[in-house]
Amino acid sequence: MPNVVLTIDCEGAHHDRCYTPKYIRVLEEEFVPASWLIHVSMKDPSANTNLYYREYAHKIPNWHELGMKVNFENERGHVEDPKERGNIIRIAKDTLKSHLIKCTSFRAGCFALLPSDIPYLEDIGILVDSSVVPDSTYKMFVDWTGAPHEPYHSDPQDLKKEGSNRILHIPVATHDGQYGYLDAGFDALVPLFEANLHREVICLGMRDYNDCSEDLRKTIRYFRERGAHFTTLTQAASEHYEHHEALRA
Repeated sequence: MPNVVLTIDCEGAHHDRCYTPKYIRVLEEEFVPASWLIHVSMKDPSANTNLYYREYAHKIPNWHELGMKVNFENERGHVEDPKERGNIIRIAKDTLKSHLIKCTSFRAGCFALLPSDIPYLEDIGILVDSSVVPDSTYKMFVDWTGAPHEPYHSDPQDLKKEGSNRILHIPVATHDGQYGYLDAGFDALVPLFEANLHREVICLGMRDYNDCSEDLRKTIRYFRERGAHFTTLTQAASEHYEHHEALRA
């Protein structure tokens, strides 16, 4: 039975459009939860937090999840310095906390997660990350070639290897170089869906500034016909612990 996690990168405040109401309607009609990853960037740290707090948070059912998405950038561009990246993570946490959002799930913008980020994420209480796109052709800042496709704990020095970090990585589903974001279109993603049906978790993404609402409905029904269990990132991490790690404890 497929275990499907639907994630939404919430960046609408930095674009001229936001399709969150359409997503909420489809998810409510299909009775499926999602992980809404609210985007924070030092170019305007509170823009998306304010948008969601004022317009959408009260409309998203409480059986969904609000998480964090961070772009490691500032007015000078992409940030590589570990301490500065750690400061960005803390600012993102404080920005969301000021709007009563306590996050346990995370995604790095452009999937640009580095080993030095992990201690800072663990320190603010992040339990699960979805920044890994294994064997994808997308390699803007980090090449995830060779990373696991199944949920895993990474090595402190090499996030593409299994190790002892506390955070659980739930990779975005990939196939033949493509990563599973619904803006590619349902028909184009069916081979990816089929190739990942045997995975412990099939994690798929959307962006709130692209209208993928009908492809979302088709995707939900495709997996429901195959007996899917729909859950959030943090709930998937909890289930992974119960099925794999608690038994060894």
